[in-house]
Amino acid sequence: MSARGWVLFAAVSLLWGVPYLLVAEALDAGVGAFALVASRVVVGAAVLMVLVGGDAARLIHRTPLRVGVLALVEVAIPFTLIAVAERSVSSGTAGVLIALEPFFVLVWSGLIVRGKASAWARLVPGSVLGFTGVLVLLGAPGAGVGAWLLVAAAACYGLGAVLVARWFATEPSLPIAAAMLVVAAPIAVVVAGFVDGMPPASVRGVVAMVLLGAACTAGGFAAFFALIKTAGAHSASLITYVAPIVALAVGVAFRGESLTFGSVLGTTLVLAGAWICLRYASGSTKRRPASPPTPTAHTQGGQ
Repeated sequence: MSARGWVLFAAVSLLWGVPYLLVAEALDAGVGAFALVASRVVVGAAVLMVLVGGDAARLIHRTPLRVGVLALVEVAIPFTLIAVAERSVSSGTAGVLIALEPFFVLVWSGLIVRGKASAWARLVPGSVLGFTGVLVLLGAPGAGVGAWLLVAAAACYGLGAVLVARWFATEPSLPIAAAMLVVAAPIAVVVAGFVDGMPPASVRGVVAMVLLGAACTAGGFAAFFALIKTAGAHSASLITYVAPIVALAVGVAFRGESLTFGSVLGTTLVLAGAWICLRYASGSTKRRPASPPTPTAHTQGGQ
């Protein structure tokens, strides 16, 4: 990997590892979960529209229903699940559980993409390891039943990744991201207005919301797609393993979250399961060049 590639890799690892810390900080500052989602979506959409506004608008005009579905499964639903879950789950554990996404990519590929029946047998090792890790993390300090909301968020991300590969394989990725955020923004704002109202104007909360939307969501998308162009999809897929470790580390360093044997073991099992699933997804793409591409890396920025 070139020097530029390593810089981009480090940037994406940071930008996609710290959102869980920022979510926790905003919640602690009194920002409601739905207001937090609305702020990050609106800020992220505004930044990306400056970069690719015309292309995003044309994409929405051509395929409004598909973009709308992606806005729900890739943005509105998982962002909300993560914010609600972090009321009871530590930020580090949240970052680790989202690493289950590759497992769900294979599940949704088996359900949606024809010719993927063989994927089910290959799911067993990764799923056993990954969900054993979830059960271990449920017993670790800072975890709770909210962990299953994070598993559901990972399932949404996995579905979104498969749909992007099937519906928008020939489209530039950044306009897709901008289009999803633009469509999700009014939904998030309306829901937040009814549920949470105006978020408190504390410095801590405002800084967390702005960084989450501008840096982690919009900046994460831009850096990730630049990394794919610079180093290739395979190298970019390694973010799946590095970003959760960053999330765990910053949670311990900045929020004093516990790093116990159980949390380390659970993290190791989840990442091992993700590695097996992601390895198979990458291999199946190489063996099946005529079929719709199977996503081998995250397609959502600023998780």
